[in-house]
Amino acid sequence: MIAPLALALALLAPPDATPPGAASPDAPICAPQESGACDPAVRAKTLALLGAMDRPVRPETWRALGPGAEPVLAEVAASDGLPSRRALALEGLAALGGARAEALHRSVARDEHEPRAVRRAAVRGLGRLVPAERLDATLRPLLERDPDRAVRAGAAEVLSRRSPAASCAAIRAQARREGSSGRSLFSRALAACER
Repeated sequence: MIAPLALALALLAPPDATPPGAASPDAPICAPQESGACDPAVRAKTLALLGAMDRPVRPETWRALGPGAEPVLAEVAASDGLPSRRALALEGLAALGGARAEALHRSVARDEHEPRAVRRAAVRGLGRLVPAERLDATLRPLLERDPDRAVRAGAAEVLSRRSPAASCAAIRAQARREGSSGRSLFSRALAACER
């Protein structure tokens, strides 16, 4: 079933089309200091995982790719590509960890012009990257002042799970400020604070 479909797509593709998984001719050249970043096999595996929109990718799968996946994931996460693909790249970066991943997550989470799904993925990633003792200071500005209610709710969810002692009072106060129309978005965070 899949083989005939793949053959049909291959026959319909323009002659100069880049094969799936291959680096496009205008793909950025890896900097020499990024060891492993130019490994075509790692790049192809990383891009293939980013195409897996129908199933979650486990953190250990991202880590198994090694440090060579980081530049590919960062490139996709910072691009203006599909929000769902960018969000998945941020998840991969959060699994790999490191200062570069944290900096990119912070930047994307704060950028009000980024798509909501990408920003929420960045907030979730910060929950994995930032130590619990610094998480309240990192996410509380988003919880209390972000113009997007869904981003505020995402920050509340992460804080309620990772830093409840420092954050639940602020989460409850923000849920009250949201009013009845926004309170439902905070239900998971409020439930976690009650445990």
